[in-house]
Amino acid sequence: MLAQQLYEGINLGGKQGTVGLITYMRTDSTRVSNVAKAETSQFIHDEYGEAYAAVKIRQGKLPEGAQDAHEAIRPTSTLRTPESLESVLDKDQMKLYRLIWSRLLPVK
Repeated sequence: MLAQQLYEGINLGGKQGTVGLITYMRTDSTRVSNVAKAETSQFIHDEYGEAYAAVKIRQGKLPEGAQDAHEAIRPTSTLRTPESLESVLDKDQMKLYRLIWSRLLPVK
């Protein structure tokens, strides 16, 4: 239920309105889009320095016979850190969002 709420959207207020905070959650895929990889690499570069950011985006290999219709569950934007959402998420939503965010970006 919490994941569905994060997927369908949370009202962030202001001009942003209601925003889906995570990608499709009914998946076992580990694939992450190149756009998300690039945004995450830039976030790491800006927050932690060039030494920690990816120089080249790695391409994973799918296991034989894997169905990969959706990418892995992840935040829709790395820039929406758990800390930036503390005022709009309740305690349980925050726990789940923090878990999903830190799965993509385990440095924080």
